[in-house]
Order: sequence, then structure tokens, then C-alpha cells
Amino acid sequence: MRESPSPAGAVVDSFLNRHQVSADAMLAVLLVLPLGLVSLSLLRASDSPLSLRLLAGLGLLVLHGCVVPRRLRPLAAYGLAAVAMLLLVALPPLHDPGGAYYPAVLLPSTLVFGLLLYTASGRLGLLPSLFCLAVALTGVVLVLARLWNPASWGGSSGSYELVAWRIGLSVGLVAAAACFWSLGRLSRMRVLFLSELRAKAERAEADRARERKEAARAERDRISREMHDVVSHSLAVMVSQAEGGRLSDPDSPGAGVFATIAGVGREALRDMRGLLGVLRTDGGTAPQPGLGDLSDLLDHVRDTGVRVAVQEVGDARPLRPAVDLTAYRVIQEGLTNVIKHAGATAAADMMLAWRPDGLHITITNDGDGPPAEEAGVGLTGMRERLSMVGGTLEAGRRPGAGFELSATVPYEPRSLPSSGS
Repeated sequence: MRESPSPAGAVVDSFLNRHQVSADAMLAVLLVLPLGLVSLSLLRASDSPLSLRLLAGLGLLVLHGCVVPRRLRPLAAYGLAAVAMLLLVALPPLHDPGGAYYPAVLLPSTLVFGLLLYTASGRLGLLPSLFCLAVALTGVVLVLARLWNPASWGGSSGSYELVAWRIGLSVGLVAAAACFWSLGRLSRMRVLFLSELRAKAERAEADRARERKEAARAERDRISREMHDVVSHSLAVMVSQAEGGRLSDPDSPGAGVFATIAGVGREALRDMRGLLGVLRTDGGTAPQPGLGDLSDLLDHVRDTGVRVAVQEVGDARPLRPAVDLTAYRVIQEGLTNVIKHAGATAAADMMLAWRPDGLHITITNDGDGPPAEEAGVGLTGMRERLSMVGGTLEAGRRPGAGFELSATVPYEPRSLPSSGS
């Protein structure tokens, strides 16, 4: 199994790919140090005519310069380098102070041409890369013709050495050209292979996401059907029975209670239909209440017979959606507990204090609080909701009689849970 690259290697590869010209410029400098400096020293030490040395130096300078745009413009860089190599092949032999002659194409900097052939074959398509290989092999033929007879440029002319020279030179140059070209093609195949792997991985991830989405939608549809078949049906029966009780004796004291039950049931049915619509819609969200809906909540509570007095202190300020919803739910739960446990004749006082550190909500009533087992569940739920935005909750029986709930809600959420866990 092929190992994935290390994080450090991935960072280096990413940097080099994003800064190709800068990276190739650094490579050109690194190649100049071992190859260019040696070639320059040989040209400076040569006692050949100055014009010949300048032409040779120009060809070497072009070769090293082509390294910089080799990946940005591979075909142009390779073509310019081929022209520079042709110039070096055509120049007369250079002469050093020791009396030896050597062709300019044997200067160390000509090795840079192999790098450019590798880059061109790896960056270009098959036909252009084959054209680059043909150019390189044509250059090999020209170099062989230039170096075929060492006696013509001052080399050894022994019969055995001459045969070995020609065989070794021919095999070496052809093998070098074929090797650089093949390595370039292999690098291109590797890049294409990795690109295909990335594309397959992206398609597989998209398929998995689509499958998860379909599974979630199927689950939402199942929940929607269950809620419609069970809860909505039960609410409809409750509303129907309440209306029947109200109409059977409109003048009785209980008619108002039946009317309240029917009204609350209809609102519950409407909310249920809204939730069912959200469940059936991809990416839908149910409208969330806030303190702006507090008047409607108080009206519903008062319709049950509970007297609620509201006092607001300080200057109200807009809240973030999460904080606004939390404050509304805390008030809703507190007043619901008053209805459930203090009785229909209870009286409740609610204070909203807008202080510098947050919104302080206090709900007191003159009845009994919830039983211990129910208080544990309800208060725990409220504490968890408040803790999600950094709020606090205190609740307990008042001295003498009654129950008090006090909550502090910060204006900005402080510890919302992350959504990516």
C-alpha cells in the first residue's frame, strides 16, 4: 500500500507548486554554483579568442536562464535551450593554456539541457514530448558528428581508444536522452494518476454525502409520518372534544376553559404542521421565537386563569438569536411550571432587568413549586440551555410560600457548542 506523504513534505510540495517561478529561480542558482562556476573558470582560463569565449558564455547563460521558466513555459524554454546547445556544438574547439583542445559542448553547464528535456516531456502531452525527444536525438547526432573524430579537435587518435570512444559516446548520449525523456513521462503519469485518485476521492465523498442526505431525508419523512399519524391525530381529537364540550353548554363556567383548550390545541396543530413542513424540506429551519413574541406567550398564560404581572427595568437591547431564543424558552418554561404546579388561580410576577452584565429574569409565584422529581428534569433542561450561552439559573422555594426562578442571560453567547464534533 502506498504511503501518504508526510505533512512536512506536503507543505513543501504545496509551496513549490504555488511559487513555481521562484522555486525554479532558486534551482537555477543552485545549478550555477557547481556547473556554471566551473564552466566560467574554464572559459576564463582558456586562451581562445575573446569572441569565441563570449559566444560560448552566451550559450551557457541561456541554458542556465531557461531553468527559471521551465515549468511556466516548458516548450519555449526547451526550444531556446536547444538553440543554445546548437550554438555550442557549432563553435570551434576551445584551447586551454595546457595545450589541450575541447569542444564547447563538453562544458559542464550543458548538463542543464537534460533537466529541460525532463521538464518538457513531463509537462507536455505525448506528441509535443515526442517532438522534444526527436529534437534531443537530432542534437545527439550533431554532437556525435562533432565529437566523432577526436583528432579534429585535438583528442586522442589511437585505433582502440577511438572505437571505444565512439561506442561509449553513442550509447551514453542516446541513453541519457532516452532516460531524461522517460523520467519526464513517468512524472507526468504520476501526476495524472494522483489527479485521478483525488477526483475519485472527491466523487466518493460526494456520493457518501448524497447517501447521508438521502438517509436523513428518509428518516425525516418517517418521523414526519409518525408525528402526523399519532400526535396530530391526538391533537385534532382533543380540539374536537373541547369544541364539543364548549358547544354543549355555552353558558356554563367551564365553556371558557374548553375554549382555551381548543385554541391552544389549534395553535399546537398549526405549529405541528409547520414542523412537519420543515421535516419534509431539505435544509429547512423552523421559525424560532424570541422576546418579541413574549406578549403572545403572556396572553396564552393569562387565558388559563393565571395572573401575570410584568415589570421591565433598564434599557432593552437587541440579543443574538441564540440568546434571544434561550431567554424566551426560560420564560416559557417558568410560566408553564406556574400553570402546572401553582394552579389556575395563582399569581405570578415576572421581572426583566437589563443590567450591564446581561439580562436578569426573575419569575415568582404564590403557589407550590414543582415536585422534586419534575423539578429535577425541568430545571436541568433549563440549566443546560442556559449553559450553552454562558448563563446561570437559580430556583427554589421562597421563604414562607411560593416559588422563585432567577436566570441570568449574557448579551453575547459565551460558550456555544461547536457544530463540527
